[in-house]
Amino acid sequence: MYKYLEPYAKMVDFLGKALGDNCEIALHDLTSEEQEIVAIANNQLSGREVGAKLSNLSLHYLDTKQYLHNDFVMNYKTVGPDGKLMRAATYFIKEDGKEMPVGMLCINVNISDLEYLTATIKKILGVKEEKEIEFKMDNPVEILSSPLDEMIDMYIKECLEKMGFPSYFLAERLNVDEKIKVVKYLQEKGTFKVKGAIVLVAEKLAVSEPTVYRYLKKMDK
Repeated sequence: MYKYLEPYAKMVDFLGKALGDNCEIALHDLTSEEQEIVAIANNQLSGREVGAKLSNLSLHYLDTKQYLHNDFVMNYKTVGPDGKLMRAATYFIKEDGKEMPVGMLCINVNISDLEYLTATIKKILGVKEEKEIEFKMDNPVEILSSPLDEMIDMYIKECLEKMGFPSYFLAERLNVDEKIKVVKYLQEKGTFKVKGAIVLVAEKLAVSEPTVYRYLKKMDK
């Protein structure tokens, strides 16, 4: 663990106990090659352990350098491996003289029961849903401890639904233009920042890896 992060690591256990079992605290060391978790409390919420890598949304925040103008990101949605919804916040740990943060302190609070009660009350009262202002990403959802292939399957399914296809439709049956739309959707979700994504996407679309790269190149033009 990077020495500058040691005081934050001590806070992880404290915050975990202070905030209760319904709140997971995780500390990522961004100075290491894997940018892995180096301390975690109440990990039963996500099933992650020390050594787990960054999520898709965390990679997005770093890639877009949102830490340059903000010290933290608040109120984005996270989905655990059991499908439970959590509300999350991330604090960028910055060290003087370094542009990129050296760490990220992440807090995930299980709000599944609260969301259910809130939605029920709104229906009873006839309150219309208002779109929340998300942090420079359209309806971001963070995937915790979900295998890469499951994450890709979920995003492909979302994209197919947006395109008007039924849930049972196979992505491999799409035409070229439709497959390009799927790849674009996956790119917007930050999928290709995760190692191994190209191979899995190629398999699911029944195309070669060079073809996926070609689709991505078309989007850069």
